[in-house]
Amino acid sequence: MEHMRWLTLRLGNNQSIGPKDLLVLWSDACETNQASVTRDTQAGRSIAYALHAPTSLAYPKRAELRMRDKLEKAGYTFTMGSLADRPAPQPVRFR
Repeated sequence: MEHMRWLTLRLGNNQSIGPKDLLVLWSDACETNQASVTRDTQAGRSIAYALHAPTSLAYPKRAELRMRDKLEKAGYTFTMGSLADRPAPQPVRFR
């Protein structure tokens, strides 16, 4: 099963979340046990968390909204970027 990054998450200052806790939230939000999370640390930048799920995720926008709700209810401040909101690349036609 192919996976892709659906969301990128950055928590507010002085906040962090363990990988197991984040995975539980994300798995529940996207309604699959095929989810995964990774942490990206770059010098001079805040930690970013990549939230992955199958490319066949049925309702990506619902997963994003559920994840936002779960993080807010848990008291996190965050920014989240979604790949699901970006337009799909246009097909390339060869002649």
